[in-house]
Amino acid sequence: MKIILKITLVFLTVVGISSWIFYEGDQGHFVYLNGKKQYVLVEGSGQPTIVFLTGKGCAQTDFKKVYQQIKNTNQIFSYDRAGLGQSEAIRNDRRVDTMAFELHELLIKENIKPPYVLVGHSLGGYIMRCFVNQYPQLVSGMVFVEPSHEYEFSNGIAIRTDSDQVVFKNDFKSFLKMEGRFKADKQESKFSFDFDSLGFSTNQRIVKGLKIPDQIPITVLIAKKVDVDNDYIDKEMEYKIQYFEHWKEINPKVKVMTTLKSGYFIQKENPELVIHEIYELLNKIGQ
Repeated sequence: MKIILKITLVFLTVVGISSWIFYEGDQGHFVYLNGKKQYVLVEGSGQPTIVFLTGKGCAQTDFKKVYQQIKNTNQIFSYDRAGLGQSEAIRNDRRVDTMAFELHELLIKENIKPPYVLVGHSLGGYIMRCFVNQYPQLVSGMVFVEPSHEYEFSNGIAIRTDSDQVVFKNDFKSFLKMEGRFKADKQESKFSFDFDSLGFSTNQRIVKGLKIPDQIPITVLIAKKVDVDNDYIDKEMEYKIQYFEHWKEINPKVKVMTTLKSGYFIQKENPELVIHEIYELLNKIGQ
């Protein structure tokens, strides 16, 4: 998780700036949720609807290179979570289970009929896992793009020397104090980095108790391209791959794919891969 967070922090400013520019041409509109305007984009036609969920602190345009292609064959639903992008902040705890509930409310308000294929990046993967547990009958497939997992911090501590553990912990404490480009970035960080004595944040404790769906196709895309120094990256990567490979024991329809062609933002650096895997998953659903 250390490498993921460092890459995120390096790119957040650039991502934020480019996201506003990238709204040009989008035919999005606002929907009210808890009295606050929320920006949603619904384009294309064809079932199932592909629902996109961004990572922590990121606007919906992170997936634009992907959904611009997908909308030619399927309806797409992309949105800015409360306080991100063009959406107004909602005064509640920005936990992943809350955000999953809000997504469901938006889909209802927009009359987006199920089933849905969920496509989520990083923290968006946690929201997907909450959503499919809350509304299992609504989801027909899931694509995880460079997803977080609940043992990232605890494993990071376990594999480090005592002195490196101190540095590792201090890095995460500093993330809680950083201001993001959007209003909700810090609120989303709060429950992502508030680790307890066992090494689990609030969001990680939430997803740790959730079931992995065992009937629907699931694809997991993991980036192996490394562009920061990290003496522990090989061990961290090995653990991450093993974690998601374990899902195959629960669901034989799980596919885990690694790529060396992109880093953390696979959907922006190698959108063709994400598009291909979405269509492959749709073929599995059709079968």
